[in-house]
Amino acid sequence: MSTTGAASRTGAVLSRKQRDFLLLNIFVLMRHGYVERARILADALNAIGDDSAEVHLARAVLQFAEGKWDRALESLEVLDRIDPVERFGSYRLTEKQRMRRYLKTRCLHELGDHIRARDAIDSYMRHGESGTEEPE
Repeated sequence: MSTTGAASRTGAVLSRKQRDFLLLNIFVLMRHGYVERARILADALNAIGDDSAEVHLARAVLQFAEGKWDRALESLEVLDRIDPVERFGSYRLTEKQRMRRYLKTRCLHELGDHIRARDAIDSYMRHGESGTEEPE
């Protein structure tokens, strides 16, 4: 998903440069352990209308870091609708897509949904580094 599409969805409230600066701040705050501050910024970006994949991914990661498994899973589901990972045929996941799958799997496990977690693990493993599905 491009950042130019995100700017049009925000109603041009923020310029691309301002939006990128806020996303960078979210990353830096999280890296320094200020998870709540970073989440507030990510939630604010979403509240002003930024419905981009980048913002939803940031929100999911931050909610995950706070142990808010159900909220992280909701953000990941919204992200999957905006920027789907699943495709037909053999394909190789990017690092970002692998991280999304890991987050989903871990959230499902933490919530006690072991059947869906097992399915998510199977999917995660099938589309690993090789990019090809293993025969079962």
